[in-house]
Amino acid sequence: MKIISALISKIKDSQIAKDSSWAVIGSAVSKCAAMIVGIIIARLLGVDAFGEYGMVKSTLFYIAVFSTFGLGSTANRYMAQCQANDYSSIYNIIHNSIAITLITSSIMAVLLFTCAGFIADEPHLVLILRYTSFIVIFNAINTTQLGLLSGLKLFKAIAINNTISGIATLILGVTLTFYFSLSGAVAALFASTMLQCILNQLSLHQHLKTIRQSSSDNITNRPATTIGHLFRFSLPIAMQESVYVSASWIRIMLITSLAGYDELGLYTATNQCHQIIIFIPNVLRNVILSHLSSSLNDNARHKQTFSTMIKINLVSTMLPAFAIALFSPIIEQIYGDSFVGLAGVIVITAISSIFESICDIYVQEFISRGHNWITLLGYIVRNYGSLLIALPLLLKYGNQNGALMAFVAIMISQIIYCIMLHMLYKYKIQSKQ
Repeated sequence: MKIISALISKIKDSQIAKDSSWAVIGSAVSKCAAMIVGIIIARLLGVDAFGEYGMVKSTLFYIAVFSTFGLGSTANRYMAQCQANDYSSIYNIIHNSIAITLITSSIMAVLLFTCAGFIADEPHLVLILRYTSFIVIFNAINTTQLGLLSGLKLFKAIAINNTISGIATLILGVTLTFYFSLSGAVAALFASTMLQCILNQLSLHQHLKTIRQSSSDNITNRPATTIGHLFRFSLPIAMQESVYVSASWIRIMLITSLAGYDELGLYTATNQCHQIIIFIPNVLRNVILSHLSSSLNDNARHKQTFSTMIKINLVSTMLPAFAIALFSPIIEQIYGDSFVGLAGVIVITAISSIFESICDIYVQEFISRGHNWITLLGYIVRNYGSLLIALPLLLKYGNQNGALMAFVAIMISQIIYCIMLHMLYKYKIQSKQ
């Protein structure tokens, strides 16, 4: 009993456990709210309209991910290496990161507004994409802000902001969808995203104010982190995100053209289940990158963090994956009669998610050490590889099993990706320690 008590006490007192707890608590409210509102929206809209909603939401999200130019991970990494009271460096990184994100996301928003007619084939979808193109800006800034807050280890502030945003998403999503259908659902998405952006900026401003008041010397000997530094480090990360965005968008287009919006509706619903399965690994991604980056000079601590998080990600993914796969027939019934075949698709994504959670730790390890080009290579193999596998499957089975075939291809490519990252880790890092 003494050994168990000592172990529990050690875990409770560790900073990574405290940070992880805040990250999980905050995101739990946000993700639960998103899942609930997603199911309600699906029932209110039906499978076809929900497929259209998924297309609009995915388009905005994917473009926003690319428009950050990788500043979320970059800001996290650079911020984690700053001293806690180094006002000059912290202010410099925040200012330059937000500036780059604002410029790139604004350009992408204008492009989306201009090219909406080429993306959607229905007039009402074109109009919705144009009116909501500025979600791209708020989504991109949110990503960078979360990276900055994570690098500063302000996970309590992130938790509070996520909780408020999650509650707003639930209330606005249900209300506006009920009264305004698809347009209302997208309007709720815009409002909740903008709210979170405002909350994150207030948290950053308050932290800067605290540092400035408590520090008598804001001058640092650390070289300034210029826009050029951030740009060079972010370039391969931005390219990774462009690979992810382009592959994800092509996959949606393939499903839409070869299988139809009903299969895209199944694909979107399965993605919501997938987000539940990898909830904890996704939540801990910023926590891990922050701690791996700040412990590079302590090899023993660094290796312990890496090893521990592999185990945590594996366990925290396997348990929900098994539960959701087991209850997938019930989940299919919850979504409604039009979501026939959803259970089988969920089982496939549950298997794939386990390998994805392991890969996440390797990716954060490579980024923390500045090996961003290695992760770019892995992204190319995984994302474009899944498309090459999916295309013949969709051509042959897309009419009735488009969503299933898409996730089978993702599962196969994810397994290959996991093996590849492990081999690169052993060769590039482990062999030199």
